[in-house]
Parts: sequence; C-alpha cells; structure tokens
Amino acid sequence: MNARNAKVTGALLAAGLGIAPPPVLADHELYRDDSHATKLGLTLDLAAAWYGGKDSWFGHSETFLGASTDTWADIGAAPGLAFETRAGKGTFFSALSAVYTSTAGDDASGLTVGLDKKSELTLELGNVGWKAEDLFAGYTFTVTLGRQNYSIGTGLLINDGAEDGAERGGWYLAMRKAFTRALVASLDSDKWLFEAFRVRNNPRKGGPLGEAYGANVEYKFGEESRLGTTYMEVDSNVPGTVKLDVYSARASWRGEGGFGVAGEYADESSSQISSRGYYGEVSYAFHENGWSPVLSYRYAHFDGDNPATPIDERFHEIAYGFTDWGSWYQGEITGEYALGNGNLISSLLRVQLAPREDVTLNAMLYKFTLDRPASFGVLSNDWGDEVNFTAEWQVNERMLVTGVLGVLFPGEAARQYVRAGTADDWVHAMVLVTYSW
Repeated sequence: MNARNAKVTGALLAAGLGIAPPPVLADHELYRDDSHATKLGLTLDLAAAWYGGKDSWFGHSETFLGASTDTWADIGAAPGLAFETRAGKGTFFSALSAVYTSTAGDDASGLTVGLDKKSELTLELGNVGWKAEDLFAGYTFTVTLGRQNYSIGTGLLINDGAEDGAERGGWYLAMRKAFTRALVASLDSDKWLFEAFRVRNNPRKGGPLGEAYGANVEYKFGEESRLGTTYMEVDSNVPGTVKLDVYSARASWRGEGGFGVAGEYADESSSQISSRGYYGEVSYAFHENGWSPVLSYRYAHFDGDNPATPIDERFHEIAYGFTDWGSWYQGEITGEYALGNGNLISSLLRVQLAPREDVTLNAMLYKFTLDRPASFGVLSNDWGDEVNFTAEWQVNERMLVTGVLGVLFPGEAARQYVRAGTADDWVHAMVLVTYSW
C-alpha cells in the first residue's frame, strides 16, 4: 500500500512534491498556552502486517533469492513531537520523530535474505519552519528547514525520501519517508502554488546520498483540477555520473458530470542519459449510483535502455512513492517486489467502490510489458498480467485495517528473468493494521 523505497537507482537516482505543511498537532497535548498560541503535542503511529502467499518469484524464490519468501511479518512504530507558537506575523513550528521497524522472516524484496539483523530505530522528522497567512496579497508563505516529508503531484518523481527494508526491516510498511538536509519554501493561494526546494535522500547503510534541487509551479482551477510543471537538477553523488536535468509537466481535471482526465510527462537528460516517462488516464465517477463506483483506465510508459547506443535511455526513478493504489508502485506484486518503473509499460483497468462510508474496495487488472527486454537480460517483452483486490476498513478515526490479494500470471519475460524452465502463478496476500494515537 504505502511507498516502497528501494526501487530507485543510485540514491536519488538510485534512492521520494506540494510544500511540506506545518505539523498537525496531536490530540494528546503536553503543553498549551493560548495567550501565545503555543502548543506541544505527542504523536504515535503503530503498524503491524502479515504477508502470506504461494510460489513467490514464480515458485523459484529459493534458487533466485536464496530463501523462501512466501510468508513474513512486519511491525513498526513512529513516536513524535510537534510544536508551534506565534512568531511575529506568523507561526513558528517544528517536528521531531523517530521510526522503529522490524521484519520476521524474509520478505519478497529479497533484501533481508542472509541478514541476522532486520530491525532498526532511526531518526525521521527533525525540522523547524515558519508560516504566515496572507503575507503577500492572499498568498500564504511557508518555509521549512531540516528532515521533512515532501511530495509533488502524484509522486511520480518525488515523494519518498528514505529507504526501508534490509537491515532496517519494514519494507512494505515504508514508515520512513522524510528527506534529510531539506529546505522547502512556498507561496500558496487559491489559484497558484510556487515552490523552491532542495532535498537529500536517506538511504540504507552504505547507500549513496543523492540530492535534488529545483522549482515547482501549479495552477489550480476547481477542487480537483490543476496544471503543474517542475524542473529539478538531480545529483546522485555516484562517482562517474553527472548531474541530471529533469523536466515535468502534468495536468488533472474532473468535470461536474464525473468524467476526468489526468497525465504527466517527464524528460530526463544529461551527457550520459536521455529518457522519458509518461502516463495518461481517463476516469468516470458515477456519483448518483450506489457504492459510488469509479471506473478508470491508465496507460503508462517508461523508457528502457537500448544496449546498442552509448547513451542510457532507461527512465531513472528519482524518489517516487505511494499516493494511491498503483501510483507509483504498479502492482502489489510487480511494483512492490519485482520491478521498478524504468523499462516498464503498463495498462491498468481499475474499479473503485465504496459500499459504506468506512469501507473502500478496489479491483485492478494490469498488463505489463518491457520496453527494452534485451537491457533486462531477457528476450521476451511479456512480463505478465496481474490482478489486485484491496479492501480498506476505517474502523474509527484512529484505526485502519487493509487487506490485499494479488495474483501475478507470469509471461515469458518473467520466466526468463528467474532463469527457470517453468514459472508458476505468484499469489500474494496481506493484512495490515495501522493505528494513530
């Protein structure tokens, strides 16, 4: 469900934008002084998940990864403090938090195989900022410095700044998201959003410290419609690589009748890389029908590398993350454990239902192909078809129960990838419980 972080190449080029808002103070106030608009609050997020399945890695996980990865479990906790007080014409705020995650067994990412240590406590948020409403003719100004969350659009390029899994544990929980040494400033109004940012990722032990800096602009018209564009320069800080220029344009619109369209185009270029990624989506929301069905179709294309050329044409994931089912971990098996987005072409047919206010159901059918199979070490471009079913039950304002069932029907490319004569259907199920105190 949430964003996984290791399917990125070289820190931010191998390592997850809107302005990071001031912390939302918890219900559990430790201190309050209304005369100075001062508050100190305590937060605590808890998560536990069980994963079970059959024939992970198409029945060959023991030979492909070195261990059985059909069943495992995760737990996680994120305690934090949030503070705010009046300062001049605005509000000074800060946040401090930590994340602990642990994995029992070996997860299907393969990152825990062979490790004795699969749990870790790490610093997450650690920032200070200042916010002033109506500082400039209807614009709200916000600036935040330090470890913080940051996301642009649907999270295709920037959303998740930290890595989970391996010695940290909690691969699927993905409770670590904050960028480090980050500076984000914004001007936001009813119509316009202007942002400038500089972010650095938080990799696992030994990972490269990549960084990105740039600007984001959005124009808003209506509650669900906006246009946006982003430019950033990405430095993976990997020896032998050069900085990457990334341009992105995106749009989303939904009419009163229920019809909607959305899309994004991203271009990556340097003296070593020339690649592109894009998607287009159409949807229709049946507002007047029971269960509030929403039907959508999305086509997404991310370039693969042509081995015959000196330039790397593969689309490089920067710091993408989870903002909705399928965005941008495509498939609860393929996107979570097997493939990143580079070199991947997908078609997604999705039906979303809401039988009750506290229950949401999804059914998703993916068709996956490889753009350049040779660069993936296979001959076929047919990765396979995947079916996902998800159910979310909001038990109360603090507790959410999520269930997932997925089946990946392998194509010839999947069989060739695991270097096996046969490839069985990969079945995966999960139950996740989260609690915010």
